[in-house]
Amino acid sequence: MGKPILVIFCVISTLTGWSQESGLALLDTITVSHIAQKQGLSQLNVLQFDFDENGYLWAGTEDGLNRFNGYSMKTFSQNNQVGVGLTDDHIRGLLYTNDTLWLGTNTHSVQAYIPSQDRFIHFRKNKKIAADPSLSYAHGVYEIDRNYILISTLKNCILIDRRSNEINTIPLPKTTANDYVLGLIKHTDNDIWLGTYFNGVLNLDLNQMTIEDIPNFDILDNNPVYAFQPNKNQQILIGTEKGLFNYSRSAGKLEIIDQSGEEAGIRHFFNWNSDYYLLGSTNGLKFLNKESYESNPVVLAGFEKEIYSPVEILQIKRDSTNGIWMASQGKGMFYYHPARQKFTPKRIDLKNEPEKDYISIFNFLREKQTLWMTTTIGYVKHDLNAGTYELYRTDRLGYTLVKDMQGQIWGGGFNQGLEKYNRQQDIFKEVTHLTQIPDRDVAEIIPLSKDSIWVSTWSSGIFSVDPQTFKSHPVKINGKELHRSRASFLGEDGAIWLGADDGLYRITRETTSKYEHDPDSPSSLSNNRVFSIAQDNNNNLWIGTAKGLNKLDLKTNIITQYLEQPGLPNDFIYGVLSDNNNDIWVSTNHGLSRLEPDTERFTNFTEQDGLQNNEFNGKAAYKDSLDYLYFGGMNGFNIFHADSIPVNNYVGKTIIENVELFGKPLDQNIIYTDTISFDHDENVITFNYTSLNFLLPEKNRYQFKMLGFDKEWRPVTKERTTTYTNLNLGTYKFMVKGSNNDLKWGKHDSLVLTIRAPWYETTYFRVLLVLVLLLLITSIYFYRYNQKKAENLRLHKMVEGRTAELRRSNEDLSEAINLAQEQKDNIAFLMQELNHRVKNNLQLIASLLDIQKESISDELAKDNLQTAQNRLFTIATIHDLLSAKRPGEFFRLDQFISTLANELILFMDEGVHLDFDLEVLEVHKKCITPLGIIINELVTNTLKHAFHTNDENKKIHISLSTEDEKIRLEYSDNGKGIPKNTRNKDNSLGLNLIENLAHQLKGDLEIEEVPKGTRIIIRFKC
Repeated sequence: MGKPILVIFCVISTLTGWSQESGLALLDTITVSHIAQKQGLSQLNVLQFDFDENGYLWAGTEDGLNRFNGYSMKTFSQNNQVGVGLTDDHIRGLLYTNDTLWLGTNTHSVQAYIPSQDRFIHFRKNKKIAADPSLSYAHGVYEIDRNYILISTLKNCILIDRRSNEINTIPLPKTTANDYVLGLIKHTDNDIWLGTYFNGVLNLDLNQMTIEDIPNFDILDNNPVYAFQPNKNQQILIGTEKGLFNYSRSAGKLEIIDQSGEEAGIRHFFNWNSDYYLLGSTNGLKFLNKESYESNPVVLAGFEKEIYSPVEILQIKRDSTNGIWMASQGKGMFYYHPARQKFTPKRIDLKNEPEKDYISIFNFLREKQTLWMTTTIGYVKHDLNAGTYELYRTDRLGYTLVKDMQGQIWGGGFNQGLEKYNRQQDIFKEVTHLTQIPDRDVAEIIPLSKDSIWVSTWSSGIFSVDPQTFKSHPVKINGKELHRSRASFLGEDGAIWLGADDGLYRITRETTSKYEHDPDSPSSLSNNRVFSIAQDNNNNLWIGTAKGLNKLDLKTNIITQYLEQPGLPNDFIYGVLSDNNNDIWVSTNHGLSRLEPDTERFTNFTEQDGLQNNEFNGKAAYKDSLDYLYFGGMNGFNIFHADSIPVNNYVGKTIIENVELFGKPLDQNIIYTDTISFDHDENVITFNYTSLNFLLPEKNRYQFKMLGFDKEWRPVTKERTTTYTNLNLGTYKFMVKGSNNDLKWGKHDSLVLTIRAPWYETTYFRVLLVLVLLLLITSIYFYRYNQKKAENLRLHKMVEGRTAELRRSNEDLSEAINLAQEQKDNIAFLMQELNHRVKNNLQLIASLLDIQKESISDELAKDNLQTAQNRLFTIATIHDLLSAKRPGEFFRLDQFISTLANELILFMDEGVHLDFDLEVLEVHKKCITPLGIIINELVTNTLKHAFHTNDENKKIHISLSTEDEKIRLEYSDNGKGIPKNTRNKDNSLGLNLIENLAHQLKGDLEIEEVPKGTRIIIRFKC
């Protein structure tokens, strides 16, 4: 019966640790962290709050704007400069969206803060806002949708269109009352229901930009309406000052929900899980069932037994790491995270006992649903089903408790001797005198067989006792008495392992081996005082000592030590247990630690995680048959299953918050800065960073490295700052990553920094040095010039003579230039004449062909002459274009193609419509001739072969574009297409000519299959 119950308990415990996806458990007490003045909150009335895209918490209070990074608040306060920064400390409304923090202030209307620019924007002087003094008194900021933001003010609403930045002011009806908006809900795309202070529920029409009364809600007049919550079956829950109401959209009916006489105002709805809302009210928190509307009060408690209820909760929100924040009236903020409470501390609750607080526990023994414990005042029996405790008072320290192979319970302790439990009489009775053991300080009891149990005493060694006759005899270990043997373990091979103050012993029938500390050997036992022994599934023995944890590989007999650094928080190991996942748990003076042997990573837990205390006791570590682990200490005990511990898988962003130079912060917005630079002597640079994980931020860990300086990531640290000194000249990249409280690591943040060269190593200095050298050379030159002044005077006349000669030469050169210009003009005239004659000859040949064509009756010959005539026409057109351009210039290919094609159509007098899609392109003149002939062949072939005489709507389409560094010419018509027997280019002179010309242009020809007509694509380079 016990096992199924415990399995169910394990599953439930696991579910309560899961995150939002599985829903949050229903609680009667929510244990929270309190965020107040200790964290730097400027004032305790937190009216609205939100989160930015980085994960920072922003909170508006009556005395400033606060930004929280999990450790401390940064406060923005009103300064003395008019119109600069925050101009009103009383923040009534706050909303973050799209890199803008919208603020509703008490006397300065709406303001906005742009974090990326570290800049405030003020709207008080806007013409529409300045026209009405009541618009200066803002009460809240609300997001309607991605287009509109609404700012509640006295008697009005300010509506900001985020698309156009247009500001509209809309008055509330019945403005005789000092009314304002307290909350809203989107009823339709254009109708927004507004909850107000005096006038119940109003409707904002976004099309008409008007606010009107809704008669269905007249009953809520003079009853402040704070919040709306859509519920099932077209219902809307409405939170008001006078309680909770339900509105049915389908019936158009409003009803009050009876809250059992409670008159607390409902300020906020929060979707807790699929079945319950968490209500923030003027009188505290409560859960509301979504179906029955029954409510249950919730106590808000701290981790140090503080009780914060009742407290007026104004707003509840979930952050990006699944934590839940609550803003209150007068008590700051509260933070709950479902993964915070990893353990549940249990205290021994004894009725009518003066010593029922801080009862230390030393040993456990479980029998079905009964848990036995030894304590400082005797034995305690705990009924796990009923939750009751019963004390078997001895007023002595009980230290050990075991069950032998016949089911008999034995106990022992200091000045208590060996005791046997009588089940019929339900008492413990001392039997030390029957055993003749001279020592009443019992440290360990080891059941070996039905006929023998070993009793280890503090000062007289070990005795073997017959549990039936109580006869005993001393047991010698290596021929000596073994004192203070407080830990034992029975191996599967029959070996007995004993831990004492002088080392670890392994005892078999044949031999006794001893493991002890050797200061010169890191593979020896880390300390001789052994407190606990456990074995894992990989045949390793784990030994807890007064200084460190040790792993003994039973196959190789090699010991590995785990000391306080780098992962273990404390190396005084009281208890060691191996869980069902083969992880190792150890209890210390600084909490519990879990070691993952595969990665050799420690995860540390403290009282903040729900432990009974940070200090545990020796021998107070126990594992039952269902793999539940028990650890006892100074203030109770913990029971847990390794699979039931909730893990926080959410990791916030790691942010480099600021950089200091010689201990002084830089005047830069480092959070939104990518690069910074320093002079060579600015060599003490400090980086401050944070990981925005609000759950136990003191457990966040960090790693960083400086690319260009560090080869590897620096060791894991809890420090949020690091300093670099004397970086060499160059560019570096500082990188830092952070973890959450469960050592889940997030992405890194980075900042590029440059160390500039000193002035004497800069380019400017080198240029200046060159100039100085030139000046020095010039000075030497002038010095020598003065020495040779006389000689220079003599040479002056020679220079004048040479100048006269050069003048005559220049005159001769001018005459030569004029003659060359005349020759150039003559050549240009000759070229024009030549071009004219070439054109005339081409026209003459074309005319002769035309005459010849008229005298030939053979249609094939006529057709060939027409083709030749078209080609001559094309060559003549190209010749005209080339002769009009200067040599070496490029041609507009698009204009050339359109001109040539139009002239061909005009020349051939065909009723064909030309359609162009030509990209503007320039090509070298060498490409014009083959391209022109290609266009001629395409157009001529189309006009000759593509259309019937009586065809209508004849079209030719030519497009020009670029494709993969090539020019793409596409030609198509809507004619009858190219017959398949002529598609072979070898059978068609025209296609063969086009292909050869395409190859000349380093291109290719492609004929595409189309339903009607012809499509030819030519890709070429030019």
